[in-house]
Amino acid sequence: MDADRIKVIFLGGSSRSGSTLLDRMLGQVDGFFSLGEVYHIWQRGFAENQLCGCGKPFRSCEFWSSVVEEAFGGFGKIVPESVLKLRGTVQRVKYIPYLTFPALRPASYQSRLSKYVEIWSRLYHAIHKVSGARVLIDSSKSPTHGFVLNTIPGIDLHVVQLVRNSYAVAFSWQRKKRRPEVHWTEAYMPRLGVLRSAWEWNLSNALVELLGAAAPHYTVVHYEDLTGWPRRTLRELFTRLGMEPPELGFFTDDQTINLDVDHTVSGNPIRFKHGVIQVHPDMEWKQKMPAHKRVAVTALTWPLLIRYGYLKGARR
Repeated sequence: MDADRIKVIFLGGSSRSGSTLLDRMLGQVDGFFSLGEVYHIWQRGFAENQLCGCGKPFRSCEFWSSVVEEAFGGFGKIVPESVLKLRGTVQRVKYIPYLTFPALRPASYQSRLSKYVEIWSRLYHAIHKVSGARVLIDSSKSPTHGFVLNTIPGIDLHVVQLVRNSYAVAFSWQRKKRRPEVHWTEAYMPRLGVLRSAWEWNLSNALVELLGAAAPHYTVVHYEDLTGWPRRTLRELFTRLGMEPPELGFFTDDQTINLDVDHTVSGNPIRFKHGVIQVHPDMEWKQKMPAHKRVAVTALTWPLLIRYGYLKGARR
């Protein structure tokens, strides 16, 4: 492997599947660095100045200030609104064929994509340099973002599809959760009905499988394994990605981890938790999810539930 290439572990799949937890656990490994859902950096970081995982507003964080200086020459040299506008012209589901097969790209699309990829390339190379890490973890989950990453020269992409039972995901989408990163007012994470969340679960997982087929490295991790047997699951994950299993010194026992402060730019509120944390599966949906909602989710997601082992009794 070229020493100048950047190893990126991209965590893909449906929202509410435990990606922030996996991201942060991976980020505790020596030489690994957690970015959080960096896909949102232009809106939530640059434009809105939300809190970094370290607890400081994005523009006041020493790490991200150094990255932006290295990549763009300072915050005043990048216009996030322009990046977001450009993103809308290249990074949508309908453009996945173009992202997958370069020969299909019209010249106008290729021109826009080249500009967009150049911005991400500069950002990723700056993160790599400032962090000094061997491996970067991006828990953005967005499949289209993953396809863009796979086009960036110099990135060695490792796709990890994190799968969670669609019942649990639908139940989680209905919880009311405060967003502490929105520090200037009281804000809450979006909530979806079971039909919308089931559709999102189907689409996200199907597209990440497609991304996995195009990426150099791809594997699947189940939320239930990650939270039920976290240390064993992490060791197996490294092996499947073709990486030497590292020391997992942040585990104090098989179910307990000790998390340091990191610099994630977006994600579940657990990114603000530090210190000793017990890892265990969240199975509240089994007791509290009404039967009619389970029926609705089953009707919409049963093919992938079978594919991932949830309707065969193989998983909890």
